Amino acid sequence: MGIVVVSLNPSIDWQLTTPEFIYGGLNRVESGKHYASGKGINVAVALKNLGGDPLCLGFNYNDNGRYITQALDEWGVCHDFVMVKGAVRTNIKLYDSFTGKMTELNQPGHGVPAKALAKLYTKIMTAWEENSVLVLSGSMPGGVPADFYKALCEDWQGNVILDTEGEALELAMKGARPPFCIKPNLYELESAFGVTLSSKEEIAVFCMRLIKAYKVKMICVSMGGDGAVLVTESAAYSLDGLELNVKGLQGAGDAMVAGLAYGLFANTNEPELLRIASAAAAASVVREGTLMCTKIDYEWYLDKLPKPQIVL
Repeated sequence: MGIVVVSLNPSIDWQLTTPEFIYGGLNRVESGKHYASGKGINVAVALKNLGGDPLCLGFNYNDNGRYITQALDEWGVCHDFVMVKGAVRTNIKLYDSFTGKMTELNQPGHGVPAKALAKLYTKIMTAWEENSVLVLSGSMPGGVPADFYKALCEDWQGNVILDTEGEALELAMKGARPPFCIKPNLYELESAFGVTLSSKEEIAVFCMRLIKAYKVKMICVSMGGDGAVLVTESAAYSLDGLELNVKGLQGAGDAMVAGLAYGLFANTNEPELLRIASAAAAASVVREGTLMCTKIDYEWYLDKLPKPQIVL
């Protein structure tokens, strides 16, 4: 399959759009749509749309999990889930069309038993092929220990891209074999390490220190409308954000992860890797809700993006 995407915590996302969100008041909904989602699901769909052939592994739930599998089938994404009792969580996304801001209400996800966790671990390791890339993205439902991503990073024999936060990120970075690449947004980076970074140069310097300390090979920091910075041990590159007609914010980071995986699997050089990831993200935010980038939009934005600037 080449790229294996792990989805531990799928969701059904409801995006409700209001003309101007009033905290604590009555809000009239202009439109409402629901989507099969969760970070791993989003990454797999974006990869498929970019032209990849990902395999999506993870957990799904007996009560309403058919909604997830039907959506993936429609998108042409191969999947092989471990089914467990319970229901797929529902997340509410309140989009204020006046300010362009999103308020998110995310459920934690139904817990999974130890037997299901062991079964999934075996599925993931069995999916390994030479030069394959593993993408670990998103939160964990109850029953999954915080060091699960760490164990996968250590045992997977190829490159791993990790997009998570909190203890799971910290443990994975401190593991015997840390992920090849992590992709925090700026807020997640600052929160995880207790820092404030006010420029791309500061981001680059700090990420180089992290790379040296934790032995990860690459860090890609997304900054929303301000663009992104990609840092390695010896170089740092940046791209400014494009002027976009934003319709859905929550899938941008997942599309960027998909772009990183897509480019990494193709052995793309670092500046072009940042362009691919940024184009995928741009092509997602112009779509409503958690609808992911299309190939046509991705190629259009890739053509518009300039060569990345060298930060350091």
